[in-house]
Amino acid sequence: MMPGCDMISELPDSLLTQILSYLPTGYSVQTGILSKRWKNLWLSVPALDLNCFLIAYEDDEEVLFTFVERFLEFSPESSLLKVKVRCRPLMIDGFMDRVGTMISRGTQHLDVVSRNCYFEERGMYYACVEFMPMNLYTSKTLVYLKLSSSGLMDPEVKWRVHLEKVLSGCPVLEELTLARDPDDDYALRNDEFGVMRVRSQSLKRFSVLPLREVRDYHSIVKCTLEIDAPGLEYMSLGEDQFDSIVVKNLTSLIMVNLDIKFVINLNGFFDPWDASKRNEIRGFLNGISSVRHIIISEKTVKALDLYSKGGMIPKFNNLSRLEAVFPSALLQFLPAFLECCPNLKHLVLKVVHSEEMNEGLELTDVPRCVSTTLECVEIKDKFEWEEEKMKVASYFLENSAVLKKFILSPTAYNQNIYEKVNKLAKRSTVCQIIHE
Repeated sequence: MMPGCDMISELPDSLLTQILSYLPTGYSVQTGILSKRWKNLWLSVPALDLNCFLIAYEDDEEVLFTFVERFLEFSPESSLLKVKVRCRPLMIDGFMDRVGTMISRGTQHLDVVSRNCYFEERGMYYACVEFMPMNLYTSKTLVYLKLSSSGLMDPEVKWRVHLEKVLSGCPVLEELTLARDPDDDYALRNDEFGVMRVRSQSLKRFSVLPLREVRDYHSIVKCTLEIDAPGLEYMSLGEDQFDSIVVKNLTSLIMVNLDIKFVINLNGFFDPWDASKRNEIRGFLNGISSVRHIIISEKTVKALDLYSKGGMIPKFNNLSRLEAVFPSALLQFLPAFLECCPNLKHLVLKVVHSEEMNEGLELTDVPRCVSTTLECVEIKDKFEWEEEKMKVASYFLENSAVLKKFILSPTAYNQNIYEKVNKLAKRSTVCQIIHE
């Protein structure tokens, strides 16, 4: 290397543009001041990452459009592999036309947020929805799609129908993330969300994310989510945006992340004696029972405990790793739940304080996995009560024959606790008490 040269300057343009593709476009543009070589390098980056919420004044809209047009026209034959756009509907009128141009350039990764704005008409507030360009429905290159409050239709056609068109028209789509606004006035005025079907042979990852807090759960449109994806490996369902969930042919599941309670209700849960709801939940649990790794939130644990009072949780025979948040009042349910995981090897347990006190916790039943397969237990957070904590620690240490590690996370550890846990009787002769 010649004196005065840096390693980055020795890299070819193709590698530099690849590096710049991991930065927001605004930052990659700023590299143009480094030297003449860098001045227009950002124009060759195969990615566009724009946050239009950062534009403060309407006068800047023309500047933004000029910037985007220059970027798109610089090398029209080049592929634009990754597009991430945050836009405000009322401010960026027609921006979706430019997204259509981006998709036609062979986009593989598309992430669009079009935050709802509202206009008033005769005392009523309505949502302004930005609609995705039609060539989205026939993309042969799209692998990743994330839409947040971005319409999938024109105003006269049903949203759920167009979601099915996207999935059928994008044959290589592997990852789909949706953040549907459950309090969207457009949806409320167009009661058309009967069934949202996610059917795909290529889909490997599917997520439903909450967009924001709901103003009125009583006004939410009833919607059933139906998932039929034999190649699906990862599924994450966050918040309760669906009145019911139906799964079919999920034969490739590796990981599931659940933060649901199987009903749309702000303060309450379902009726455990409602036979139709029990059948629905049983069908869902059976449909995901082949999963290997599952994460469940506190409210999902509460829902499963409630369901177990009137229904039977199926066996998760392939499950080797479980991460669960248990309210302290439901620790009595822990052995019964573990009974459904006969081959579990790794348990990550977080116990959170419950307002309801659990008088006289007794963990007596020992499920098969605890005595024969469980190799690692992690306590991720500390309990409010020393007695509760020691009972859980003692339960696993005294009953787990093949336990190799009992891990106390930093938030669950102090020297006094470590010494007390280390003195507990251990069934496994190779078990180590570890603090991270």
